[in-house]
Amino acid sequence: MKTIVIANHKGGCAKTTTALNLAVVLASQGSRVLAVDLDPQGNLSVALGADLQELESTRCTSHRLMLDQRGDLAAYVTRARPRLDLVPACLDHDAETLIEGQPVSRDLLLKNKLASVRSGYDYCVIDTPPALRAPTLNALAMSDMTVIPIESSNFALVGLGQVMRMVAAVRKAHAPKMIIMALSTKYKARQTVDREVRAQVEATFKSNVFEAWIPDAASVNQATGLGKSIYETNLASPAALAFFNLANEIRERFGDEKVGLETVAGAELESPATLPAEERRR
Repeated sequence: MKTIVIANHKGGCAKTTTALNLAVVLASQGSRVLAVDLDPQGNLSVALGADLQELESTRCTSHRLMLDQRGDLAAYVTRARPRLDLVPACLDHDAETLIEGQPVSRDLLLKNKLASVRSGYDYCVIDTPPALRAPTLNALAMSDMTVIPIESSNFALVGLGQVMRMVAAVRKAHAPKMIIMALSTKYKARQTVDREVRAQVEATFKSNVFEAWIPDAASVNQATGLGKSIYETNLASPAALAFFNLANEIRERFGDEKVGLETVAGAELESPATLPAEERRR
């Protein structure tokens, strides 16, 4: 299982949108994917069919998984799409405090809990909250590739140094082979500011910038609001093609074979509501 972490402490840079669409595309390409939502807002979870009110009652969330001494992973995993499973998140005021207070291997809780399912998935895509605290550290500690989404605005690079220092420190301590990549999001090719920010990103990250960039398209947010990825609602859109190309770049970085668009154009991507009940539960 190759773990891809989407991380940036700046809000509004399309972390969740990237995690959602990347997970769906990788699954549609034939890979077995585990999506992990570490953001207590639960936006990725909702987009993949979770019921936040139910989660607040059951507490079968990623944060509680990290605190579960029994390590019963099956209770926390649901089927979101064919070949795509989800460990969801929701608001839980006590959980993060309890994680912060763990006396031993606090940053390795998630890695240890998911160790038993590594052979069951090809990729794990983790969405992180806009905060450099324990949940994000847990994600980074098991990261094979950390993707830093950088929106195309004048404030895009503010605080980027802080993120890079944390990622570098975690890589040194726990994930020495981690690949760090930058991704341009909300990009408008005709705008001067967008091109200037992209140039600064390329100057900072050198060869570790994805060629694919995610366009600023209202259709992407509309699709997320419907609980779907843009890849499921409008396969012919530039944004869908951008996420498809991103997935293939990630495959290539890992030394995996790229997938042609023609092989998945007719793939059936069912929503959770259309899946049999036994498929939604693990």
